[in-house]
Amino acid sequence: MEEMTYQEYKNALSKIGISYLGATRQSAKMRYSYNAKVATYCIYLAPYNMSGKYNVCPKGQHCSPYCLNNSGRNKGDILAHGKEESRINVSRIKKTLLFYENRVLFMRIMLYEIGVAMRHAQKNGLGFAIRLNGTSDLSPLAFKLNGKNILELLPNVQFYDYTKVFNRIELQRKYPNYDVTFSFDGYNWEECEEYLENGGRVAVVFENDLPISYKGFNVFDANSYDMRYLDPQGQIAGLHYHRTANDYASGKYVRPDTPFVVREDDPYCTYAFKCSKNGME
Repeated sequence: MEEMTYQEYKNALSKIGISYLGATRQSAKMRYSYNAKVATYCIYLAPYNMSGKYNVCPKGQHCSPYCLNNSGRNKGDILAHGKEESRINVSRIKKTLLFYENRVLFMRIMLYEIGVAMRHAQKNGLGFAIRLNGTSDLSPLAFKLNGKNILELLPNVQFYDYTKVFNRIELQRKYPNYDVTFSFDGYNWEECEEYLENGGRVAVVFENDLPISYKGFNVFDANSYDMRYLDPQGQIAGLHYHRTANDYASGKYVRPDTPFVVREDDPYCTYAFKCSKNGME
């Protein structure tokens, strides 16, 4: 199948009602990566079951209320206009429906955009990577065209994901261009511990300051860029919690009550220093 022409691409987007499918700098985290000299093409779909028809996060029941989909620019849009009227949510739902209901067109659009992004990266002396799941947790094997999945279609491109689907990590053994960071959801520590003890990397969201260790495992700061495939294995990627639209009631912030977000006073956190009412301890 021939690559899309520019006009075919623009016509397809117009018909779907979206401006683009994925991009390299549409979120703060991707801009951080770009500033670190890596252009990361990333797709943001409607998380969990927000599309009303399809669940793109099979293990998202514990983290969906605190999803990054409801933070950043979209937080303001949701608080101002409501979840259903948020322009970002409407666009992400359209992209999700396209993925399930016209996979061929989805893939053709995605490959066109990837080609453009790769040429831009090369022209500007940047590295290049792809994160398929910005706000979803789909297997890369589902991104398929002409009998080949995306990892096979682009074997020389670095792909990476965060996932809460434990058996997804096995794909790394088959596809050397795929890197996975397993994610703590507040209830899956046994799987996290098993992966860490076997040399894997686990992402954990912390309420405020990052500890230097959590439950005996070293924590490193994973907030300055998103290219987890560059990070050490056997350690915890510490992420700061970003307040979401769901954290506000009558205009006031309400601290999230969930084990998905590790609180600062969690007894399993070890800090380099600790502040008390009397100063540092």
